[in-house]
Amino acid sequence: MKTEIFESDPFTPQKGRRLATLASEYRFEKGDELFFDDEPERLKVRIIGIRMHVKANGDIYRDILALKL
Repeated sequence: MKTEIFESDPFTPQKGRRLATLASEYRFEKGDELFFDDEPERLKVRIIGIRMHVKANGDIYRDILALKL
């Protein structure tokens, strides 16, 4: 499934800077912690929200909102 991960503000859960785009069947859950090692410094984030999108043709993709730790 196409997955896009965005940095988000904790008080206004809106999409900010896109951190990654990937294809994964992993079931992400609120509270999961992710590490991005390709940043200049290791970036650690916690998932605060998952939004699923279903298109009319049956395609599914998701946006993940993550809080920088």
